[in-house]
Amino acid sequence: MLLSFVDALRHLPREDAITFGLFLFVLSWVYPRRIVSLPPVGYRRTTLLWAGTAGSLLVVAVATVVSAHAVPVWGGSGFDGWWRRPAPLVAATLAVAVAGLALRRAPLPAPGERAISARRAWHTFASRVLLWVSGITATLVAVTALWQIAIATSAPKDSPVFGLVPEYTTLPIYMRFNNGYGYVAGAGWPNHLVTLIAIAIAIAVFFVVLRADVDRPLFARSSAPSVRVERESTAWLFGLILLAGLITTLGAVWMHTGFAGTSMVGLDVQSVSGNRPDTRILINGGYSAIARPMNLAGYLLQGTGVAVALRIAIDTVRAAHRTRRTTANVPEAQERTARVSR
Repeated sequence: MLLSFVDALRHLPREDAITFGLFLFVLSWVYPRRIVSLPPVGYRRTTLLWAGTAGSLLVVAVATVVSAHAVPVWGGSGFDGWWRRPAPLVAATLAVAVAGLALRRAPLPAPGERAISARRAWHTFASRVLLWVSGITATLVAVTALWQIAIATSAPKDSPVFGLVPEYTTLPIYMRFNNGYGYVAGAGWPNHLVTLIAIAIAIAVFFVVLRADVDRPLFARSSAPSVRVERESTAWLFGLILLAGLITTLGAVWMHTGFAGTSMVGLDVQSVSGNRPDTRILINGGYSAIARPMNLAGYLLQGTGVAVALRIAIDTVRAAHRTRRTTANVPEAQERTARVSR
């Protein structure tokens, strides 16, 4: 069965996020423990259930559609993919924002029923490991985008352009090929500015949502451990969804950047004397040494982001089933205890 599944994946385009995503999702079950937990009952449980399933599947759907759209279509402007690469991160940010707004509508305790608690930092209930991993991923996306913006330039109208040649534009979407030998399209702020904006918005949304939840009023009868567990599970789930979007977007950015850097020109050198065979000289671009590894890593990262999102969705359903079963068993256990005491 596994071999037939792998064979089916071979017929899918590598650029499609679902290709590597499904494969890595299957491999993820080497670690069968759930990566998501939910509160046992209440409004928060329902909100997190919808966020973990619908939100993560939205990331998968968007990543699959935009990457599939990029396979058969090459835009003529040289920056048509400006919206496709950050799209998974935008979907993840939207899911977290909607869930955060939904949590704001949860019933609040009356003023006389509220517990007195100290003001906390916004990251009090967030996982330090998850924050570090998300921060490193966001930094890699931002550094790559800023680098591509920094090396971009405009090209003279009649200059040679290699690789996939777009319609001519005066916008700075070109990078110099081999110290001015020509130009290659795919760089510049028209390609990468929206990605930087998407990262900034994602960070802002995550901060605002956690900031609003960390100091949310508590019922006086609530126990501190139960409140901590609920809010830690909330911060963990929101962080995972954003991390899935970040990894998928990083993969898309590296795929694009690496592909542009693999452009090369072949020159046929003919022998004048005719005693030696003709040869071909291949001229590479400025960062060709890292372009191919970056492109291949992009495939893997894009698939990893989709696999993480799929795992979030499945484990959220597993967590919901677990808490429902546990909650249902509590009254039965209490009834059995009461019968024994009689």
